[in-house]
Amino acid sequence: MKFIGFAILALVLTGCASTHFVSFSPSPDYAVSVQAALFDAVRTDTNDATLFRNGKTIGFIKIEPVPTGAISASEFLETLESATESENVSTRPLNMSSGFSGFSAKNREYLTGYLLRDNNPDSILVISFPEDEFDEIAATISPGI
Repeated sequence: MKFIGFAILALVLTGCASTHFVSFSPSPDYAVSVQAALFDAVRTDTNDATLFRNGKTIGFIKIEPVPTGAISASEFLETLESATESENVSTRPLNMSSGFSGFSAKNREYLTGYLLRDNNPDSILVISFPEDEFDEIAATISPGI
């Protein structure tokens, strides 16, 4: 009888500790998962999702097309990184899973990531979240659903 009570308690505690994620796929080429506890509302537009908590923006996920005049998407990403770097904004490369490359830029307490899927040279994924949440969210980036 003690074992059954112990098993039920373990199941309840395991259920409370689980983290639920919500996946966003702003295009067929990209998907990002965000912990559900971080937001309470979402506003969507074409290729764009803005997340809110208590009526304030906490982050966004969007797709930007690579300009038609760019020689290549990876060169455009390098140019974008150079243009983003400034006295007030520092950039760093992102260690992404295979098939993705990019960088992040820090501005105040937010990091904005610019990512390119290696086999999709037509668009760049842009995500922006508080610095303490960014790495966990960026680690979930995958091909779209």
